[in-house]
Amino acid sequence: MVAIRLTRVGRRNVARFRLVAVDSSKSAKASPLEYLGAYDPTSKNESKLTGVKKERVEHWMKHGAQVSDTAKRLLTKAKVI
Repeated sequence: MVAIRLTRVGRRNVARFRLVAVDSSKSAKASPLEYLGAYDPTSKNESKLTGVKKERVEHWMKHGAQVSDTAKRLLTKAKVI
């Protein structure tokens, strides 16, 4: 089963996150199936979610991907889903 969730990148105390599609049975550090976007919590923009591939998010959801609670909240706020 595929999951759409956030994975942490960046250095200590400067967190950045990537929105990824990943096999849900693997760890959060496993290599993702596809990168879908980025989230920067320190950004000054209203929508801190950037570079989202809307078509690919919809593709994975159509094929049964489960979206994590945090990813769902961010995607809804950015009007992707």
